[in-house]
Amino acid sequence: MQFYHPEVLYALVLLIIPIIVHLFQLRKFKTEYFTNVKFLKKLSLQTRKSSRIKKWLILATRLLALTAIIFAFSQPYFPSSSTQNSKNLETVIFLDNSFSMQALGKKGKLLERSVQELLESDFSEKNITLITNSEDYKNLTKENLQNIKYSGNQLDFKTLILKATNSFSKDTSTLKKFLIISDLQQNFELPIDKKNSEIEIYTYQQAPERKENIKIDTAFLSSEAMESRILELTISNTGNSSQSTPVSLYNKDKLIGKTSASLEPNSSVNLTFPINDPEITHGKIQIEDNGLLFDNTLYFSLNKIQPIKVCSINQEKSDFLQRIYTASEFDYTSFLATSINYNALNDADVIILNEIPDLNEILASTLSRLASKNKVFIIIPSAENLGSNFIDFLNTLGVSGFDKRQEEEKFITDIKFQHPLYKGVFDKQVKNFEYPKVQINYNLNSGSNTILSLQDNQPFLFQKDNSFIFSAPLNSKNSNFIQSPLVVPTFYKMAISNINTPPLYIHLGKENKITVPIAVNNDEIVKLSSEKLSFIPQQKSFDGKIEITTNELPQNPDNYSVELRDTTQMAISYNVSREESKMIYADLGGTKNLQQIEDLNEFFISEGYVDEKNTFWKWFVTFALLFLIIETLLLKYFK
Repeated sequence: MQFYHPEVLYALVLLIIPIIVHLFQLRKFKTEYFTNVKFLKKLSLQTRKSSRIKKWLILATRLLALTAIIFAFSQPYFPSSSTQNSKNLETVIFLDNSFSMQALGKKGKLLERSVQELLESDFSEKNITLITNSEDYKNLTKENLQNIKYSGNQLDFKTLILKATNSFSKDTSTLKKFLIISDLQQNFELPIDKKNSEIEIYTYQQAPERKENIKIDTAFLSSEAMESRILELTISNTGNSSQSTPVSLYNKDKLIGKTSASLEPNSSVNLTFPINDPEITHGKIQIEDNGLLFDNTLYFSLNKIQPIKVCSINQEKSDFLQRIYTASEFDYTSFLATSINYNALNDADVIILNEIPDLNEILASTLSRLASKNKVFIIIPSAENLGSNFIDFLNTLGVSGFDKRQEEEKFITDIKFQHPLYKGVFDKQVKNFEYPKVQINYNLNSGSNTILSLQDNQPFLFQKDNSFIFSAPLNSKNSNFIQSPLVVPTFYKMAISNINTPPLYIHLGKENKITVPIAVNNDEIVKLSSEKLSFIPQQKSFDGKIEITTNELPQNPDNYSVELRDTTQMAISYNVSREESKMIYADLGGTKNLQQIEDLNEFFISEGYVDEKNTFWKWFVTFALLFLIIETLLLKYFK
């Protein structure tokens, strides 16, 4: 005989209570003889003997009734001698090991308690497949459960059903059971109705004891200029009471900022930190909260900004570009069309063709090759007749219309404020603007990517992929655009338009692509390293850069270094998505075809695990009632 709840058998100790009561009632009496009652001796002895027998019988019935009740709650059974059930049953269990399972339940953290309940269950003779957000185990063992760690991945329900279906056999005669052990947050979308499924789906929802939580939602740079970088962050409170928490900003172990956040119930606040350090490779924002722990820390990294290489090819000497592209943010070089340094041209991130009427064969070939490498081109046409090589190069960029020259004074009257080029430049749309003008322009075909327009709706500046094309020369004889307030933000934003600045941080559990601006040899690889983990990510090498792709690794939030030849090239930070922190849980009340269980043993005593005829708890309940009835009859009718 075996028991589903053997721990209940400890209650057998309670049997000593009726025994103690019985012994107390069987205390000895002293006999006193009277001369006139001697004839009652025989009757007295018979009555005392009957009373003693009655008490022993009552004690026996009470002990048997209490024992039967205890055995009923322990649910005894005899394992079926037939192996048919185990052969016709397949089980897949999903154990949610996302960071939201750090929440505290009545008996500790939800994940740790779930693992403990599985360890206490008798699954050793059952063939169970375990699925987590990060690992799959074909034959579940206790060692597998003890090695489960938190993961930043979060599988959705459709993916789970697909993985479970693939884990089951194709045999339609087997009973297939799929158990989901999770806190079932609201973003875990369960089906409203799932009809005609061959899989029986069970849900064991792990609920936290308290749903109050303070979390760091997000952090971003509101200003990226080196002299005025501002780090903004949002902190929210999901509880129903006011909370206050200190907020600390670290670069590794060095405290570089501290403030305090006061939060009203179910609200959020924005905080700012000025950033004076040019580089923060191990940034960390921390708060103090007793709710979920993983969202109390946000890792971030600010890499040192490399100067953008700008190369300008001019027909004549021009210094307005040099005043815009200063040494702090740009590495600017300028050449005349007759003396070009092709090494500098090949290394440039931004190439400006400033009023060059035509291109020689070498320059045309070089520019065509560079155009295929994602370089930024800024084209300023010449007022002179344009040569065929120049026209052909513009055709490779998808630009036409430089054969339609118009000699008429026009004002630049329309600014496309919504264009990314002017994002953050204007506080509001300017109407009383002193419009620049041009004397000569080309009637170009810009499509819908016009940035600045002339008064006749012809484009003055438009974008084509990574190229920016002016329709008129900018020299002082033809236009006063260089003297207008627009010239600096326009040329500045064009130069940085294709520069992918690494984000402050990225989220775990997603496919992330990061571009590292370093050149490597054919057999060299980079690796990602933290204090706890080092691995080689998927990577592709391009001209002067490497594209790193991360997906399954890493699984834990931290600051990581991109290393090449044992030298750190840049920093990347990973965090868990704050969707896990909302503590809003799914209501399964109206969900059909999902069997909800309140205890894990409900699953392991369901159909297929135990043959119902071999369970005896109902018999013990019957015996308990029978003994109670016998006790009642003894008390009432036994004299």
